[in-house]
Amino acid sequence: MALSEEEIFAQNPWWSSPAWRDDDPHLTLLEAQPLRLRADFVTGLDLSDPGIHILRGPRQVGKSTDLKLLVERAFAANFDARSIVYLSLDLLEGQHLAELAATVKRAKELANPPGPCLILLDEVTAVRGWQTAVKSLWDQGSIREDVVVCTGSSAIDLQRGAAERLPGRRQAGFDHLALPQSFASFAHAINKDIPVSPGLTVAGLRAPDGQALLRDMRIYAPALESALRRYLRFGGLPASVAEAANGVHEPSEAVKRVLDDSLIRELQRKGASLPAGRALLERVMRSLGSKISWSSMAREMDVPLGRGKGRPSHQTLRDYIELLAGGYFLFVTYFWRSGSQTNEQSRDKKVFFADPLLHTIALDHAPGLSADTAALVENVIGMALLRRYEPADRLIETFILPERLHIWQTARGGEIDFACGPRSELDLVEVKYREQPGLSAAAAAARTHPARPTVLATKNTLQFGERYTLLPAHTLLWALG
Repeated sequence: MALSEEEIFAQNPWWSSPAWRDDDPHLTLLEAQPLRLRADFVTGLDLSDPGIHILRGPRQVGKSTDLKLLVERAFAANFDARSIVYLSLDLLEGQHLAELAATVKRAKELANPPGPCLILLDEVTAVRGWQTAVKSLWDQGSIREDVVVCTGSSAIDLQRGAAERLPGRRQAGFDHLALPQSFASFAHAINKDIPVSPGLTVAGLRAPDGQALLRDMRIYAPALESALRRYLRFGGLPASVAEAANGVHEPSEAVKRVLDDSLIRELQRKGASLPAGRALLERVMRSLGSKISWSSMAREMDVPLGRGKGRPSHQTLRDYIELLAGGYFLFVTYFWRSGSQTNEQSRDKKVFFADPLLHTIALDHAPGLSADTAALVENVIGMALLRRYEPADRLIETFILPERLHIWQTARGGEIDFACGPRSELDLVEVKYREQPGLSAAAAAARTHPARPTVLATKNTLQFGERYTLLPAHTLLWALG
């Protein structure tokens, strides 16, 4: 059933009330937060050029708030109130795709705009086959003159919709990605004395200007180290960053529950039980930083994932991990095969959390386990490198299979934690988060790829050498941006 007229009117209060901002739940929460994070998508979107834009990202990252900020921006640009149409499509979950098309058409009829519209379709992936409905509206001319923004939390479904079902119908539209705040943004948000990150690569860090900058940053080492300890607990979701900036010691149960509920909901939609979801997160946490295969990971699961009995098959486990990676909860990095001169990958891999708050939640539900801080730091560095090196147009779709982030498998069975960039121009990062990191790992990485920029991420050691740099993890994370 399509949204009713009453529901459409309720979702578009600006059609009748100039004071709509006072009662908007998203903007009210935003105003109550102690800081306002940057919204690059909102400020950068061209509101005058028709096209279908897709804003992806994990749940609770602020996509709905971004849409309401777009409403504010449209008013600031003198849009007529009835030229702005917002529809929350969670209410259509499980409905036929025709109901989506009918809802959009009816909303435009009720708005009766004087010209082209800004149409905001929130959580469009709630409707199976949404792309067919949008295609139909475009082909009929119903939205061809409008700026359309679709949001959703599934990389897999949104990518399929854009690439397979909307060819030639995007016009000026682009894909955009909203992710949790990086460590660099988190650190600056909770401590304004910490400078804004320069956004360097490993090669940039090794260059003379980069080295000079890192030396200057030594005065901020205590502040960065403190910020990293908090980031490992809070992560980068807006509500969590706001709590950290407000000085609380731990993320609240309310903030954790929102993310936890979102993840469990995704798993349950695929048929997994709550205990299975908990067991899966615990298994990821236990293997953090370790090489795994789908088969070995499945063998160690003692709770069935789907509707079957007993341990899950390796294919079932892979499906669930990739489901969560497609929803930006996890990311997977693969090993490059030893001795191969091609981009062929090994079956071995590592699975990481996309945001540290999910690790905090997993730890809460695993009594008896304690955090492996070194492994979690490796996790956070991996995510920062993925965001820094993966091309923007690929990052949206590559939490399952990154193209520019791998683990290097050496001929002797060892590994270099992260090999970043194209194979012919790799930057190398080894993580040894300890007081006395030793130099063997950095030396081995430098021998494996002579003349390639190499960094050893330490706990607190800064040392420049001809072949590699030892750099505190907190400073590396800040510099990557």
